[in-house]
Amino acid sequence: MFQEATDDERNPMLLDGKVCVITGLGPGLGRELAVLFAQEGATVVIGSRTEAYVAEVAAEIEAAGGRVLGVPTDITDRSQCERILQAASDAYGGIDVVLQNGFTTPPFELFPDTDLAGWRRAMDVNLWGTLELCQAAVPHLRARGGGSIVIVSSMITRKVLPLQGGYAISKGALNTAVQVMARELGPDHIRVNSIVPGWMMGPSVDGYFAMMEAAGTPRDELYSQIASNIALGVIPTDDECARAALFLASDLSTMVTGAAIDVNGGEVFH
Repeated sequence: MFQEATDDERNPMLLDGKVCVITGLGPGLGRELAVLFAQEGATVVIGSRTEAYVAEVAAEIEAAGGRVLGVPTDITDRSQCERILQAASDAYGGIDVVLQNGFTTPPFELFPDTDLAGWRRAMDVNLWGTLELCQAAVPHLRARGGGSIVIVSSMITRKVLPLQGGYAISKGALNTAVQVMARELGPDHIRVNSIVPGWMMGPSVDGYFAMMEAAGTPRDELYSQIASNIALGVIPTDDECARAALFLASDLSTMVTGAAIDVNGGEVFH
C-alpha cells in the first residue's frame, strides 16, 4: 500500500552527514555557501583570512542550530591549508567536501600599463592557493573513500573584458587545473568541478551600484542595462549561485566531474 512520505522524506537535506571545508568566506558568496551548506545538513569548517569575520559567520550558523568550526586561513600558506583540513578531520572524523572560494583581484589596468607584480599576486592566490589547498586535501578525501572538490571560477574567463586581464588569466588557469585534477583524482573517486558565476547581487555589486549612483547613474537604470544582456532578464543573487555549488557538493552529482557550470542567468552560453 502506498504510504505518504513525511516532510523529511520529501525534503531530505542534501548534505546530511557530510563534513564540508569552505575557504574564502568573505561577505557575499562565501557567507551564502557556508550558511546554505549548514542548512542542508553539513557540518561546516569555515576559513578566511579575517578572524573576526570567521567568528561572525560561525556564530550565525550556530545560532541557527548548525554545526560549525571556524579556522582563520590564508590559502597561500600551505601550513594553514593543512591546519584547517586537519582541524576538520580531527573534530569530525574526516572530510567529504572541499569548497574553495578564496580569491583576489589585481588592479584594473590595461596590460601595457600594469605592474605585472599585481597579476602575479592574483596567480598566487587564485591558482596556487587553490592548488595548495586541494593537494593538501587529497589524503583526507582518499581516507574517506572519495569526495567532492568545488572551486569558484568567474565568467570573466568566458567574456574577457579590458582592465581585468590579470583576474581573467588567473581564473582561466584555474579552469584548466579543475580538469587536470578531475582526470587524475578520478580513480580515487574524488570529483572536481567548478561553478562559473557572472554578475551576482550581493555586497560587492551593491558597492559598485552605490559608486555608480554617486557618479550620476540611477540604480534602476544601471540594473536594467546589465540585466538586458542576461537571457533571464535578472541579475543572479549570491544565494542562487551558491545553489549550483550545493549541487556539485551533493550526491545529486555523483557522475559529474571536470565540469564548469555557468551560473550567470544566460549572459554567456558555453
